[in-house]
Amino acid sequence: METIKLNKSAERVVDVLFLLSKADQALTLNEVCKALNLPKSSAFELLQTLVYKGFLEIEDARLKTYKLGIGSFETGIAYLSKMSVSQLARPLLQELNRQTGSTVFLGVEDKGKIVYLDKAENFSVMRPTAKLGSRRFMHTTGLGKALLAALDDEKIHYILGLDELLPKTAYSNVALQDVLKDIQEIRTRGYSIDNREDNIETYCIGSAIYDQWSQPIAAISVASMYSTMNSEREQTIIALVKETALKLSQQLGYGGNKLYAN
Repeated sequence: METIKLNKSAERVVDVLFLLSKADQALTLNEVCKALNLPKSSAFELLQTLVYKGFLEIEDARLKTYKLGIGSFETGIAYLSKMSVSQLARPLLQELNRQTGSTVFLGVEDKGKIVYLDKAENFSVMRPTAKLGSRRFMHTTGLGKALLAALDDEKIHYILGLDELLPKTAYSNVALQDVLKDIQEIRTRGYSIDNREDNIETYCIGSAIYDQWSQPIAAISVASMYSTMNSEREQTIIALVKETALKLSQQLGYGGNKLYAN
């Protein structure tokens, strides 16, 4: 394995930025020194340099407390603008596929339908027929329902309309009141379930993905054979889907620690 020679000054800069990015409030010089085990004199010069460059700001001039500055925000946004959701999601989809042995999908809403952007299926025992670029109902798919539950009620009604919805299988909810009840249950438990509602042979578990403005922009789901699903396997997949969705959201700049507001 190649030995990496670290620059101590650069390492300290990164440590300071990470520390303040995770802190719930602005920190004093002493708090930074204690957390990172830094000498006070060198830490002060480091903080002042970062303030001068715009990566930190002094929140309280009297207490001399430091927080992230606009330079840190601009750098993060520049990174996000160069990385699409699909690019960031790809390794996470592959890992979720490996962990579950089921096909993992990534989708977005477009014109009232869920559009399949990507999938990971190298480790899948069964491979669902959904093709990339294909469109399916929001109210019957794990992806679509996960995303619907993250939207506000006005957007939900706009997408679904007021008329009775079309079914895909005998298990599809077609009455608007039943779909809205399902959406509320998704918000409460923190994940979506497609129990043979879009395909008679599949059972899907999904979650919404959020961006840096806490807006739902996509969804992921794990599609398994209904015949292979049991309580233990379901709980395992639920935990992995929620973990992956939150991790991807945070990589996109999401600052929350939960996926749905009850």
